[in-house]
Amino acid sequence: MIEIVSDLHTHTTHSHGKGNVEDNVKAAIDKGLEAVAISDHGFSHLCYRVKDIDRYLDDIHNAKEKYADKIKVLSSVELNLVSLDGDLDMPEGYWDKFDLTMFGYHKLSGYKDYKNFMYFMLPGSKTKKAVARNTAAYIAAIEKNRPSMISHLGYGLPVDKVRVCEAAKQYGTAIEINAKHPDFTVEQLRACAGTGVSFVIGSDAHSVSRVADFGPAIDIAQRAGITAGQIINAKHQTQEGET
Repeated sequence: MIEIVSDLHTHTTHSHGKGNVEDNVKAAIDKGLEAVAISDHGFSHLCYRVKDIDRYLDDIHNAKEKYADKIKVLSSVELNLVSLDGDLDMPEGYWDKFDLTMFGYHKLSGYKDYKNFMYFMLPGSKTKKAVARNTAAYIAAIEKNRPSMISHLGYGLPVDKVRVCEAAKQYGTAIEINAKHPDFTVEQLRACAGTGVSFVIGSDAHSVSRVADFGPAIDIAQRAGITAGQIINAKHQTQEGET
């Protein structure tokens, strides 16, 4: 059985979640996790985003200090893909202020320009013909930005998942198996695992009750034959049987 020891994808009232930073941290402690990342939505989204980046980081820092003897608290952000050139919406000067970074596709992001707005918002980006362009955008984002992980790959924007995973493997970016958006089939997940890429299992919790709710993601990972050793936030056993 796969046992997940940290939740690296949770949201708070800073963007689109229902609990605050401390609520999520307390929930993670109650559920026996070793670490939890606060990873609210990136900074250009028109409806839900972190509006005050410095206050956001301060809240996470305060939780890190307050609960340091109980759990590791990580600062993260779920950035938005905002152009076909692989641009993400991280403000200048903030990349090195986060412990982790991830990105994904979300509707109504603040796209780089009108051309990209028209592409991502109209049905053309969802067609089979567009898969190659979407895939190239994801690969460009990996190459340009070196994010820690990609959230819910394929959600909202069709891509060639294997090709994205090949690039992610090359640059050390992990691929999330998302418990809220199960966008992998068993066959796709097996093919992606064949690239040697590392995975993360995330709850994508938008409420406190869903912190550490990994069930659907663990289920499909196990059906695809993925082992704990391929998942960076799983409990790993040494040859001697120690963790």
